[in-house]
This record gives sequence, structure tokens and C-alpha cells, in this order.
Amino acid sequence: MLVPELMAPHPGHTWSLLSGGGHGVDLDFKVRPVAAPSRVATVVVLASAEVYHVSFEGHTDTDFADDDADRPDALRGRIELAAAATTGPTRVTLKLAGETVIRSEVVLDPDGPGPLEAGPVYYPLQRLKAFLRHRRVVEKVLDYPAITSS
Repeated sequence: MLVPELMAPHPGHTWSLLSGGGHGVDLDFKVRPVAAPSRVATVVVLASAEVYHVSFEGHTDTDFADDDADRPDALRGRIELAAAATTGPTRVTLKLAGETVIRSEVVLDPDGPGPLEAGPVYYPLQRLKAFLRHRRVVEKVLDYPAITSS
């Protein structure tokens, strides 16, 4: 399995397998820093496609790998984003219609010299449904300060 090898550069994090490991089964695992185990990112690899997701606090960022040779790098990128988002500093901005996310964005080191954006991601169908149902859209900003790894 590739996950232990790709998690090795992140000794301050633990990971737990939720599903996967067999042929044709989606890979789904949680990544969390040892120093703040409540900060959880989920990494999902869809077995039926070359689609790699990482989700953190309502935001989902996706990468694709069309070629077999690109798949380890795509997974590595999702793991690195999960590790960086969970240790902060991280800002998650969500636009919500009720409980439904219609736009999300993650910014790593938002007040630093070179902030890195993971997003924004738009959900046009959910936004249209909210508009047609006259749902009020609110913005929710979640700031996570940097933590040190144990």
C-alpha cells in the first residue's frame, strides 16, 4: 500500500484507514495531527476513476491523474494538502444556504508572505436550488491557528 510511504514525511500526523485496500474498492482514510486530533481531513481515492479528493471542514479539493505514473503524485498532493490544512494556519471560507455548502475555499497561511489557495470550489446546482427556495446565503469563516507537531 502506498499510503504508509506517503505519510512518512508527516511524522506529526496519524492516519486511519476507513475503507480500501482491495481491487475496485475506493480508498478512504482520515489524516489528523497528533497535537490536535480533532482537526481531521479525509482523503478519498475513487477506484472507478482517476479522482483524488481531500476534504477539510466543509471544503473538498480534487485532483485527477489520467496516467498510472501520475497517480502516486496525485495521492501525495492530497496527503500534503491534508497535512498542511490540519496543522494550519488555515482559513476555511464557506458560503452556506442553510446547511448546504454552495462555495468553499481553503487558504493555507492566509496572513503569511505567500498564502496558498486550495479552491475556491463552486456548487452551482446547490446554489440554484437555494436561490429557487429563497434560502438566505451566509458566509462562514473558520480560522485555525498553526499548531506544532508532537
